[in-house]
Amino acid sequence: MIVFIVLIIAALATAAWLTLEPSLIRRRRQRLMESAVPVHWEQWIAAHVPLFGRLPADLRKRVLGLTRIFVQEKRFVGCNGLAVTDAMRVVIGFQASLLVVNRPGVPIDHFYDELESVLIYPAAFLVEETHHLGHGLVTKERRALSGQAWEARRMILSWDDIEHRNDTGNVVLHEFAHFLDMENDSMDGAPALQNAPAYARWSVTFWEEYRRLHDDLQAGRPTMLDPYAATEPAEFFAVVTEVFFERPGELLAEHPGLYEQLKGYYRLDPAAWPGPAS
Repeated sequence: MIVFIVLIIAALATAAWLTLEPSLIRRRRQRLMESAVPVHWEQWIAAHVPLFGRLPADLRKRVLGLTRIFVQEKRFVGCNGLAVTDAMRVVIGFQASLLVVNRPGVPIDHFYDELESVLIYPAAFLVEETHHLGHGLVTKERRALSGQAWEARRMILSWDDIEHRNDTGNVVLHEFAHFLDMENDSMDGAPALQNAPAYARWSVTFWEEYRRLHDDLQAGRPTMLDPYAATEPAEFFAVVTEVFFERPGELLAEHPGLYEQLKGYYRLDPAAWPGPAS
């Protein structure tokens, strides 16, 4: 009888916690959004994220608020001897937050809720990939990567590629675009959209642009998009996300349909932000 009573109490306590927890998370996130961030946060971000200076003041304030939540909730793990600093957390968190800043429900109802940890390597890291060639044939190869959205709960990034940016692009925007692409349980270049008509419009535009990139590369024509975007639809979405935020004017001029789809998805218009894009 005593055991039965204990089990009932435990069940009631669990039910009460499951009911209260979402409310507690919402209140905590609201407090963090409304609290001021340290001045040096903006200095860290400006030093590593060129587009920071172009953000309108109200948008910048909101992204910084989301960054505070991201830094507070996510576990950052240094790999291969890397000591993770607050600056690393803030720089990564800011760019991840920018991608969802205008999404309905963020951050009160959801905000990268499935993501638990961000693993940071000092530089590009090696992964072993297995390829099934058919007829029982399997090959393995090791490949150096700058980032990897390996699964919904973990993100892997190279700090060297974040800190010393070059023409390889923006690894944080790229990998978090992959994360968003996986929200509908498949990484296929089509993130979760509002309804069937939105998917139809997205599909028409993206497949047309994806084929156009393939045709341009095969014909030797110059393209503003990194050839890596032609690898597969998921990489196309991640690469054009980078370009949308970092070279929005060029993307709008050369691929207006693609720009409009991304503008609708991210609910942002970087080409209209003041100042020159990077």
